[in-house]
Amino acid sequence: MSTRCRRQPAPIVRRLGVCLLSTFLLSSGGCALLRPAPPPPLPPAEVVAALRETAERFHTVTDTDISLHISVTADGKTQRAPSLGGLIAFNARLPGLWLDTEKVTRRVFSLKALGERFYLAIFETREVVTGGPAAYARLPHLVRPGEVRSFFAGPDRLGLTWPDTTMAVQADEYRFDVPVAGVLRSRVLVDRRKVVVTAIRRYDALGRTVTEVVLGGHKQTDGVPFPRRLTVERPLDGVKVELRLGDPRLNKELPAATFLPPQRPGWRVIDLDRQPLSAVEAFRTE
Repeated sequence: MSTRCRRQPAPIVRRLGVCLLSTFLLSSGGCALLRPAPPPPLPPAEVVAALRETAERFHTVTDTDISLHISVTADGKTQRAPSLGGLIAFNARLPGLWLDTEKVTRRVFSLKALGERFYLAIFETREVVTGGPAAYARLPHLVRPGEVRSFFAGPDRLGLTWPDTTMAVQADEYRFDVPVAGVLRSRVLVDRRKVVVTAIRRYDALGRTVTEVVLGGHKQTDGVPFPRRLTVERPLDGVKVELRLGDPRLNKELPAATFLPPQRPGWRVIDLDRQPLSAVEAFRTE
């Protein structure tokens, strides 16, 4: 039986492959060995000052080219809902949130929230679901104004300036632990290279992670890095929501009226502060 020797790639091909791989790893941040070392650690006061300066530059964001991804994990199995497109408008000072979603030009839902009250319009069943904070907590799949506010979160709102907060220097991050009455209630991670918030974890009284907000894909906007990706995970509910910005515009005037729901004659209104989830036709499993 005859055998054939495999041809070895020419040296120029091997070198090209190495160059392409190195370029990919550098651009994607995949290999820690190829990333530049972080600068020397800053003292806590300088980290806080840098975060405050960035946060004060922005107060609103609008984007008509978003994508929304929702997944639910139960019994070790993960189900992913179809990706949705749409728009977002957010005013951090109110706070006010408008999230309008569609799938192939068909509107799916529109969420408007002003202060602590939300209004969720579901187009397929012609229903408006409304409620306050307790009702919001019963809908873990929805992004909340306080979570979108993470785009603009300054050190004071995050608790980084509180007297009992401590900062530890890690390999790539500053870690701020924020206790309340001696119990750790939140942890904030700050990238050492860019000095931007990359994660906010909230804990309950038992030390369980209730919510983790991860910010990524920072790009320069008006001279400072602004995140293009917001991921919200609720481990106790098995829910993960990822919001990606395509073309964010900052500091556009957004009055409170932007976040108030329009009149929808003929639609059913369900107040989850007074009615059960089963009253919502869109949420019924049978």
